[in-house]
Amino acid sequence: MNVETVYKWRQQLVWGVGLIVVGVVVLLERAHMIDLDLRVSELWRYWPWLLVISGITQVIPPTTPAYLLSGLWSFFFAGWWYVSFNRIWGWGFGDTWPALIVACGVGLLLRPLLDNIFANHQEQK
Repeated sequence: MNVETVYKWRQQLVWGVGLIVVGVVVLLERAHMIDLDLRVSELWRYWPWLLVISGITQVIPPTTPAYLLSGLWSFFFAGWWYVSFNRIWGWGFGDTWPALIVACGVGLLLRPLLDNIFANHQEQK
């Protein structure tokens, strides 16, 4: 099975499980079996978790350097957005935007390294 097929299967599996979990939690909350104090106006604050789920589907092996970097970028961006939007540690967007530049630089440095590691791994098989 090639990496593309595995990735698509894995993506469907992770998103399917994620939707089931969210649906069950909302149903339990609506049935008053759990108390989450769900306010629709505040739920959108947690949308970065969608990026985390997307990143998980890209990082789980077997993967490629492009998928791995994309998944890591999703993790970083979700964390950056969450910290900036919620002003964790008192940092807002104006304080943290240079982290995006650093992350792009790290990605540029990691790509050739990951290409080399993956190429060596393929040769050993």
